[in-house]
Amino acid sequence: MKPNEPSRTALNVARQRAAHQVLDHGSILYDPFAMKILREDEKDVLQFANKHPLASIGRLVTTARSRIAEDASSRAIERGIRQIVILGAGLDTFALRNPHGARQIRIYEVDHPATQAWKRDRLAEAQITLPPCLILVPIDFERDDVGEKLIAAGFQQNSPAFFTWLGVVPYLTQDAIDRTLDYMSSIQHSEVVFDYMEPPEASSEEIRQFEKERTEELEKVDEHWVSRFEPAGMAAILRSHGFSAIEDINFQEITSRFGRAVQGLAPGQAGVHVVHAKH
Repeated sequence: MKPNEPSRTALNVARQRAAHQVLDHGSILYDPFAMKILREDEKDVLQFANKHPLASIGRLVTTARSRIAEDASSRAIERGIRQIVILGAGLDTFALRNPHGARQIRIYEVDHPATQAWKRDRLAEAQITLPPCLILVPIDFERDDVGEKLIAAGFQQNSPAFFTWLGVVPYLTQDAIDRTLDYMSSIQHSEVVFDYMEPPEASSEEIRQFEKERTEELEKVDEHWVSRFEPAGMAAILRSHGFSAIEDINFQEITSRFGRAVQGLAPGQAGVHVVHAKH
């Protein structure tokens, strides 16, 4: 992505979350802040949602992966975890919706500086104040040390943490992925939920074409899909970093769990996976 511009991907994800509130009534992920933080008209959001016949699949994946992550983080908080780290947060609103206010959790949003500045502007325009539980941590994932940046922001390195890492892995090099997993695994009793993509042949023809068009769009704004994995390969990578309890949720299971909640869900097979792993 371009150094002084917010992530285009983060904007599209926010639009998908907003469209889910309008079209699907937030049935997978209820988010009363999705439209407010986006600062766009409902008609613009609907135009985005109907721009491509397969756009409903993106809406399903975006909201389902957040639902899976938030359910898993709730269980982790019940077990005593008090630090949540959202890597590549974009316009995520979990900290605004925080249902664990009484538990005194701390939420660290880690993202590109330009994207965080854009988010602050959106919140200010919407007259939404940053909650006390939220700490913004600016970072370049390819160059900066995640651990150093988090510790400087007050993160407790010796306490367990729950990481969400959604919509980020496909854009990172193998080296950046390994460094991030190394860091997570250095924290005792850490957990992570993230998503990844299989090679294109795992998707149906229509979705492969859609992904090709999407790749070309991303190239224009200097954002690139660079990493794809086979499920067995991803499991091996996680095990090599010390993660043992690995739940890999494929697209069929995502559709089976959540597909009925998405209005007019297009048919197709996507090579998208959501993983919950514990160290």
